[in-house]
Amino acid sequence: MKKISTSLMLLLVNLSFSQVGISKNPTVEIHNKAILQVDGKHERKNLGMMLPEVSAPENLPLYTPSTSDPEMTGMMMFEKTHSTFYSYDGAKWSNEPTASDFKMKQSRFLSTADEETSVVCVLLGCGRHVGIGFSAPVDGQQSYNNLNITREAAVVPGGGIYGNKSFDNAKFVVNEAGVYDIYLNIPSKTGGAVSLTSGPQYQLRAYLKQTDGSHNEVKLTTFFPDYYGILGIGGDTNTAAFTTTRIRLNPGDYIVSRIHSPLATVSVVVTLTAAANTNIAQYYPREIMFTKVSD
Repeated sequence: MKKISTSLMLLLVNLSFSQVGISKNPTVEIHNKAILQVDGKHERKNLGMMLPEVSAPENLPLYTPSTSDPEMTGMMMFEKTHSTFYSYDGAKWSNEPTASDFKMKQSRFLSTADEETSVVCVLLGCGRHVGIGFSAPVDGQQSYNNLNITREAAVVPGGGIYGNKSFDNAKFVVNEAGVYDIYLNIPSKTGGAVSLTSGPQYQLRAYLKQTDGSHNEVKLTTFFPDYYGILGIGGDTNTAAFTTTRIRLNPGDYIVSRIHSPLATVSVVVTLTAAANTNIAQYYPREIMFTKVSD
């Protein structure tokens, strides 16, 4: 490392305003809001400043959680092993998020144990379109919201003779512009007895905000779980369906997932259920995940 004599450093002190500037140049301009300003430009070169460093986090002062010093709040040090900066908040040290922290560009929402919902088709008719909710609390571990997405109730048109209906925590409003990957996984149950036409299916829809404040509806994906049956007879009580898509979204755009009903069908009975129970919620929860891949 090249050593520079302190005699080469020019320390300028403005006594009237108690401001300090450090530079290798004869003069330095100090911002009127700064107490200390370091000028890193000299002879067409850009120079930096090196913070005090430690080789491992446990070497930080007062690293042991049982000790603290509120008067040390604001101290910064550089930890060399993982190339990260640490700051002290008066009780503990915190390091900056690293690039490997995949959650920083994601939001993940889960369902609760009692959010099971179904569409049933009997003979020539089916039930309404229904929204799919994700109401589990955001705990910062299994579920998180680092993209500042707003979770709201979704008003879903019923279709046919059915009117609009609100479904809790089925609408996700985007607040940060960017390109998003959206992943949706739904543990499911299916059933059928003599189904001669297509039955209910899952859909992921986007509602894109227009300049006049209205929203343009776009169907992103249609998907459904594996169905084990012959001539429409059968089903599966332990299956799942998933989809993924990529779309550019702007603030005010929102996403809704739903069970789409065909409204009319030819069958004895056909069911599609977005399953939920205690076991599913704990080990294999329904989830919707947003990943921001670019601005």
